[in-house]
Amino acid sequence: MQEEIFGPILPIVVVANMDEAIDFINARPRPLAIYAFSCDSKVLERTSSGGFCGNDTLMHVTLTSLPFGGIG
Repeated sequence: MQEEIFGPILPIVVVANMDEAIDFINARPRPLAIYAFSCDSKVLERTSSGGFCGNDTLMHVTLTSLPFGGIG
């Protein structure tokens, strides 16, 4: 994964624990969105992204009042 993906492709990265997932995210440029499936709130607290969905994927699409455009 070297470039942004714009299409119907979902890369799945398997990690051993939440800390490894957070390290994976923080080792790269800030993502446009993070979709985390966990009951642990560490991802939201310890990462930065344009948008975040916890245990969901469609909230960005269904809530038109949410901002879109990345970070900054």
